[in-house]
Order: sequence, then structure tokens, then C-alpha cells
Amino acid sequence: MLASCSFRDSQGISKKRVQTFLDIATLLLPIAYLLVAIDYGFLFFTSHPFAERTATPALRGTVLLHFAYLAAATAQWRQFPAATVSQALSIVAFAVAVVYVFVEWHGRARSTGFWLVSLVFFFQLLASLFTRPNPPDRAIFHDPFFALHVSLALLGYAAFVVGAAYAFLFLQLYRDLKAGRFSTFYGKLPPLEVLERMMIGAIGAGFVTLTGAVITGAVWAERLYHSGWLHDPKILFTLATWVIYAAALLMRRLRRWQGRQTALASLAGFGAILFSLMAVNFFFTDFHGFM
Repeated sequence: MLASCSFRDSQGISKKRVQTFLDIATLLLPIAYLLVAIDYGFLFFTSHPFAERTATPALRGTVLLHFAYLAAATAQWRQFPAATVSQALSIVAFAVAVVYVFVEWHGRARSTGFWLVSLVFFFQLLASLFTRPNPPDRAIFHDPFFALHVSLALLGYAAFVVGAAYAFLFLQLYRDLKAGRFSTFYGKLPPLEVLERMMIGAIGAGFVTLTGAVITGAVWAERLYHSGWLHDPKILFTLATWVIYAAALLMRRLRRWQGRQTALASLAGFGAILFSLMAVNFFFTDFHGFM
């Protein structure tokens, strides 16, 4: 009896410690990403020696803290950490950060770091602002198939966010070159061809991943809820986002669109993603309405 009580007490203490870490990390993560974004800003705009030394290690350390936060949240609630809008936003932020860390390591270039880390800060700030003390506990959140569906959707969104960042930079450089201006962007960013290739690559990866999310979600929902899921706002807006990117890739494939049109479509898709993650969840339903 005493041993049982002692075990429960130790479990309670452990959960409190994990919750304390989660509360602290919720406050620290947006601050840390903001500081890293500022560091990359100094690196991009002024090539400051301090930023040259500290930007990459600071980003990698913050990404490790973010990973520990998501792992702790998974352990604390014993479910995939995407039960709330806040958790979903944090996963998107983490995925974008990881993608940029890989791009920087693979390409040995840090010229786009300020823009991508700024987006990471934006998503993590929203995640921290909308954090709930106790996320809902539904049986579906423990289903591995549902976790796969949500993971694919959020990874697809993260790839589209990366694509939107490159689309923005492409348009800025394109505008400057067309007008004959040589602004801060000229000479510091990769050439237009490289930015376009990175943008198309991110859009293509996001489209493939989101397609997997749409297929797994449709199979799962049809199996459990038949046709009731077809009118759900979250699913409709996810399909709308999928259609935007499918059209952009198709028009690009048919050579009807060049880099500029594809970049504009990417930014439109980014707006649809923000609407899907924010407005749909807060004004329509915070989870699938058919459940």
C-alpha cells in the first residue's frame, strides 16, 4: 500500500516537473526564435562578425529546445501533440526550423535565414499565445493512423510555408532586377534561378505530403463516419489549399506560368494556410465538426 502511494506521488511530482518545463518553454521559445531572427538579420544586412559566429549555433540550440518541448508534451499528455491549434502551430514552426537547418547545412549558405527564422518566430509566437493549460483528450488522438494523417498535413503546411518564404524573396529580387535597382537583396540572395528552384522544390514536397494527408484522412473519415465528413469546414479548406497548389504545379508543368506567377500562387496558398489554421479553428470549429 505504501509502495503504491509512493509510486503515485513520484508520478505526480514527475508530471509537475514536466509541466513546469512546458510552461517555461512556452515562454522561452518565441523569445529565443526572435533573438535568433535578429541575429540572422544582422548577418544578412550588416554581416556583423558576432552574428557570423553565433547565428547558426543559436538556431540549432533553439531547435533542440523546441524538440525537447514537443517530446515533453507528447510524454505529458500521452498523445501526438496536435490536439489544439497551438500545438499544430508549434509543430509547423518546428518543421520549418528543421528544414532551414538542413538547407543551411546542405547548401553552406545563410542568406535566407533571416526570412525563414522570422516565419518560425511568427508561428511559435501564435502557438505560445494560444496555448491551453490542458489539451483535450480524445481517443482519436491516440490512434497511430490519425497521427500519421495529422503529421502529413502539418508537414505539408510547413513545406508550403518554406515555399512562400522563397516566393517572397523571388518576387523581391525579380522586382529589383526588372526595375534596374540594386537593393539590399541584390548580391546577398541566391540568383533568381536558385530561388525559383528552391520554391518549386518546397511546393512540390508540400503537395506530395498534403496529398498523403488528404488520402489518409479521407480513408479514415469514410471508414468511421461515411459521407458526413464531406461538409466539414476544416476539410473543405484543406482541400481548397490542396487545389491552389495543384493548379500552380500544373500550370508550371504546362509552361503556362513562369516563376513570378508561381510565386504569387505560393503566397496565396500561404494565406489559405493561415486562414485554415487560425480562422477556421476559431470561428467555425476547433476540431472536425462531424466527430
